[in-house]
Amino acid sequence: MQWFLTTLIQYKNFLFFIILLGIGIAFTVAGSNFHSTKIQEIGVVVSGELLKPIHYSKSYLYLNETNESLLKENNHLRQELLDYKGVQVSTDLDSLNPNLSKYLVRSAEVLRNSYVNARNLLILDKGANDGIKQDMSVIGPDGIIGIVKQTSSNFSSVISILYQDFKINAKLIHTGAFGSLYWEGKDPSKMTFSDVSIINKITKGDTIVTGGMSAYFPKGIPIGIITDFDTPTSGGYYDIKVELFNNLTDLEHVYIIDNKSRSEFLNIQNQDKDASR
Repeated sequence: MQWFLTTLIQYKNFLFFIILLGIGIAFTVAGSNFHSTKIQEIGVVVSGELLKPIHYSKSYLYLNETNESLLKENNHLRQELLDYKGVQVSTDLDSLNPNLSKYLVRSAEVLRNSYVNARNLLILDKGANDGIKQDMSVIGPDGIIGIVKQTSSNFSSVISILYQDFKINAKLIHTGAFGSLYWEGKDPSKMTFSDVSIINKITKGDTIVTGGMSAYFPKGIPIGIITDFDTPTSGGYYDIKVELFNNLTDLEHVYIIDNKSRSEFLNIQNQDKDASR
């Protein structure tokens, strides 16, 4: 207590000056909009600089929670988009019921990714315990990625579209012409689009999307754009080169799509095959 009183007496003139300065500033701010605005601007700058390290620290500490929240939101939006494409212009209110949705979307992280082999696979951090099953389709932020090959309790392997002998049903978005998309085993950003008849008009820059004529990928998922094509001298089909939207060499998060109608689709397909024999 004695130390405090001694310090107070020693610096009484300086403290008295600070008090008077504060009173003067208060009166100036109260009587002048200009000075009031300037003081507020200074306060904002000082507060921002002081709070910035705290904000960055909190952002870092809660980064995982933020990512999880964003992934859940993306799941919801992608599911709504897929359902909308399936419903198209239907006004049936039942189509908006999530329990009646045709697709269920789950997020996953890529633990391993290969793209330099002839037959490439991915390993994801979701498995049977998370509802993941064989043959579910996998997409990324910008397009298709592959098909679930097998699952364990907590992990799953995915056949990448960069897998020789693996063909995908696709179509031209403008003309609706269907064909088969496959990888030739060279550039991981390029694929070949075949079986498109020359009666269809195509140009460089045309967009390729999934055709929806299989039990794997839903219709209309982006794939890539046409970069080049040749018209054969014999035969009636183009040889088309496609550049993928997805960068398959740099994947962190993906989305697994469960087509709830897949079993029904396959049953009908198998019945048609048996009937045609």
